[in-house]
Amino acid sequence: MNISKFFLTAFFIFSFACYAQQNGHKQSSVYVDTNGVLRWEGSNKEVSLFGINYTTPFAYSYRAQKKLGLSLKQAIDIDVDQFARLGLDAFRLHVWDREISDKDGNIFNNEHLKLLDYLLYKLEAKGIKIILTPIAWWGNGWPQPDKNTKGFSQFYSKVELITNPNARAAERNYLRQFARHYNPYTKLSYKDDPSIIALEIINEPFHPDTAGEVTGYINEMVRTLRKAGFSKPLFYNISQNWNKVQAQAVCNADIQGISFQWYPTGLVHNKMLDGNYLINVNHYKIPSGGITGYKQKAKMVYEFEAADIGASYMYPAIIRSFREAGMQFAAMFSYDPSQIAWSNTEYGTHFMNLLYTPSKAISMMIAARAFHALTLYKSYGDYPANNKFGYFRVDYKEDLSLMNSDTAFYYSNSTDDIPRNAGGVKHIAGCGSSSLVKYNGTGAYFLDKLGNGIWKLEIYPDCMLLRDPFEPASMKRQAARLYWNKRKMQLSIPGLGGDFNVFPLSGETAKKQSAVKARFDVKPGIYLLASSAYGINSIKKYLPGKENFLEGLYVPPANTPPVAVVNKTSENMFYNVPHHFRFNIAADKKITEAILFIRRLGWRGFEKYILKNTGGFNYTVEDSIRILNPGKLEYCVVVNLGGRNYTFPGGINGSPDDWDFYSNKFWTVNVLNTGEPVVLFDAGRDRHDLVFPQFSKEMKYFADYKDGSNNESTALAVKVTFSGDSEIPFGIQFSPVDIIHPLKNILKDYKYFVLKAKSINDSDAFIYLSILTVDGKSYRVKIKLGKDWEDIIIPVASMEGGNSLIMPDAYPRFLPEIWKPANYSDEGRLNPAEINFIQIQCDKTGSEKVNDKFEAGFEIQSITLK
Repeated sequence: MNISKFFLTAFFIFSFACYAQQNGHKQSSVYVDTNGVLRWEGSNKEVSLFGINYTTPFAYSYRAQKKLGLSLKQAIDIDVDQFARLGLDAFRLHVWDREISDKDGNIFNNEHLKLLDYLLYKLEAKGIKIILTPIAWWGNGWPQPDKNTKGFSQFYSKVELITNPNARAAERNYLRQFARHYNPYTKLSYKDDPSIIALEIINEPFHPDTAGEVTGYINEMVRTLRKAGFSKPLFYNISQNWNKVQAQAVCNADIQGISFQWYPTGLVHNKMLDGNYLINVNHYKIPSGGITGYKQKAKMVYEFEAADIGASYMYPAIIRSFREAGMQFAAMFSYDPSQIAWSNTEYGTHFMNLLYTPSKAISMMIAARAFHALTLYKSYGDYPANNKFGYFRVDYKEDLSLMNSDTAFYYSNSTDDIPRNAGGVKHIAGCGSSSLVKYNGTGAYFLDKLGNGIWKLEIYPDCMLLRDPFEPASMKRQAARLYWNKRKMQLSIPGLGGDFNVFPLSGETAKKQSAVKARFDVKPGIYLLASSAYGINSIKKYLPGKENFLEGLYVPPANTPPVAVVNKTSENMFYNVPHHFRFNIAADKKITEAILFIRRLGWRGFEKYILKNTGGFNYTVEDSIRILNPGKLEYCVVVNLGGRNYTFPGGINGSPDDWDFYSNKFWTVNVLNTGEPVVLFDAGRDRHDLVFPQFSKEMKYFADYKDGSNNESTALAVKVTFSGDSEIPFGIQFSPVDIIHPLKNILKDYKYFVLKAKSINDSDAFIYLSILTVDGKSYRVKIKLGKDWEDIIIPVASMEGGNSLIMPDAYPRFLPEIWKPANYSDEGRLNPAEINFIQIQCDKTGSEKVNDKFEAGFEIQSITLK
């Protein structure tokens, strides 16, 4: 064999394959057939495109990166490379018309528009297809106050864009110029650019009540675009503020497609949501029955996200439901620009970036593959059976998205799954470890096969969350930080062998190394892995030059102190049962030692235990039985960096071993005797973790906190008003999974719930205690409340199968609000260790009628498990 020719050929084959995948439809236009299916012209194949929204050219993202003194073109380069690395092939953006137009709709060729042109050019180079929404209407401030702009939308309300003749004249002028705008990078106008496959006329319109006016507006904008020379499909939003009249008005218009959004966990909770939300994405049910023309329209998703979810199991399940509903284009909102993703300030309820949320990014990559692979309109049943679909699966308990095909093995977290065809795998991507890759870092990695015994490896930096990234936004704090650590990797890839050579393709100082028993050291970068059978010298001749890897990436200044500690330990433990004190600890320098200091509350001396690094940033004390005695303990962690100690919480210089050490900051843990009551919900403790419903025409409420059964306790007081048409109960939801998980081996034997609650009025009230388990089972019991505080004992065995609410309320609002398990008789006895959500509900049936309204109310202090 001629080794030189082999590697040169393999390299070109791989390069061509990547180019073909990215550019297979580069010059193809799309059309909508008579059945409402979007197809590629020429091949007539169904379109299936999946990707992201991304906003660097506009609004806050533009300003924030400018303030840091960064090149926005370089920022776009960094992020578009990541889009391609994740296999995304769709892009959608609502253009901030206020930033590129005047009052009459004339377009300015300013920096915003020039950056948009550059972004489209870079996307096209990666084979990514584009749907633009020319009119956003929104101000450009969020999360800051809006700025005054010159654009026409500044002068009109959303509904006036539909109803005001002057606004419509400005829109016509704007759309005409937008379609004809010449992009100097692509050398094409938007109307002639084959990468721009369609337009969605306006983002989330607000309609008047007159259906004819809605249809007339849409058709007027359609005619404007057609006269401007835009001949491609036009989409219009149908899901925003859905009702049947407006939906029919949209479908009556001369458009080829309709657009939808999905925020199945609501928006802006200002905290990370705990618990399993897979029932929230069970199906995407559209109440389209009776709407003429609906089936003849192509369907796209302009925005979606599992907002405020930090875990990595949701995206493929969302995509499964989209495909079942007939969606052919879907774009997640919104990919965080890498240069500011460390703060998660752009849209704080969303957080997705390959560097800063690596597991979620791999889940997004798997979702893209699912969107391409799953058959349009095919159903995979109900939760939990639909956790597996095709060669994909999701799992809340494992925090896992997984793709396991004959040629690809992708996983968002460590997995014990075995590749279905290890010898045929050509692409591996993941976080953590698998049967093919053992890795002790926290960043994402990608392995692509170039030929027999030749693989390309990309390793991304370690990332550690420093705090809840969904807290209210601020550039003054880092939500997450990157670390360029040296890590260990071991590969078990057929054909690569155990002594393969590792050639760096990026970086300045990295040198070639040889694996020992398939193990090698690795830092973030790009590498070529070659079986030792081929000879090192011949391989070197055909290695490409240095590859770009995150060049120009902005990383904020180091933390002060130069070490970060995040406590992962439960606040409750049982005596004489193994538990772990767990911490994430990271530093830019090597950690010399980490020590747990622990003592009984109020005592002077500490006991000390060495913390062991178990991989990545994870440190733990595994033998906790000898530490614990019933009661309350307090503790801290001391991290030694090169002889200097830092004590956490607080990052205080020094150690409790120092004679002059002072700190009043300690973590605490409650050590419970076996059988001791466990407080699942406490109104004072958990007030920031409650999920409330949205107001509606049928239901409004007032919630407040007041003294409970004594001056030292807190109660949640709720007063609800229902209309006569109300059908959906009021409910609040709380997830106690952080309390239950470390105690679950004991809690299965607990027998009673105890509610401390009362009516808000002098008359009796009725509420429902509803329990949702991790596997989607639902239990419910009706409870009578008197006017005085009392402990209401509910045997666990008395909980029977019943409906629960699906919370938080989703956008769009037409989606199901009630979870109905398929077969109540199969629920069996509730296992307290499997509780996912606790809901307190009330409805109008147990309410007091006042005039034509129904009023209900209750106060609740706690829910305890005994």
